[in-house]
Amino acid sequence: MAVAAAPAAARAAAVAASSRPPPLRRAARRRGLAPPSAVRPGSASPGAGQLVVELAVANEVDQLRDLLAEAYGESTAADLDSSSRAIRVAQLRTAAQRAAHAGSAPALRLLLEHGAELGAAFGNGRAIACEAAARGHAEVLRVLLDPDLGGVQTTVQNGYGRTCLMEAAKNGHVGCVREALDAGAEIDFATKNANATAAMFAAAEGHADCFNLLRESGANLDVKRTMDGKTAMQIHRETVAAEIQRAIGRAKSDA
Repeated sequence: MAVAAAPAAARAAAVAASSRPPPLRRAARRRGLAPPSAVRPGSASPGAGQLVVELAVANEVDQLRDLLAEAYGESTAADLDSSSRAIRVAQLRTAAQRAAHAGSAPALRLLLEHGAELGAAFGNGRAIACEAAARGHAEVLRVLLDPDLGGVQTTVQNGYGRTCLMEAAKNGHVGCVREALDAGAEIDFATKNANATAAMFAAAEGHADCFNLLRESGANLDVKRTMDGKTAMQIHRETVAAEIQRAIGRAKSDA
């Protein structure tokens, strides 16, 4: 009996496997979303638009690639009306911006290669490179500054008047400083309100590695800050001296 039952069991397993949804649709159902094939991109119902953002943030590149091919391919786009196309653009833009925010560089690259645009001239996209630099997402910054991908300009400033190079220096992310310089960032670009440079920000925050990289890359350390007339080198020396005094004070308290 056991021998006769084996083929029947195998056939039943094969039928079950063939009716099982593919990985992308299983992932959507686990999230309580409609599978991509059941959703027209640009529709108001949760589906491809929500899933594309989730996959981008999680850096699930393989599943994201499948979703882009299935729900955001050229053939699908051709069937959309103007309103649906606009929603589709917004969905891909949101996914790209969220991927950048999460540090998901491969997913961001894939989205940009698929035609996502960042809205770098307005809204959340304007300061996207500055945010990546402040967070230390060097690979994301490389993608954003690539003229063939993100195409973000190194001169773009955030609400504080700082560029991505300044934010990288201020927050001590030497890898991001290097990416900005490699992309052609103006090393002595200064803020309008204080005439502060990236070297000044690095010096004031005590980020010696960033300060030294900027100095070795040719930063002008004699530019004077408006509010007090101090140069980057003066600020650096004062910061180092203050750190030495703090170390001496800690050593005395521990003795």
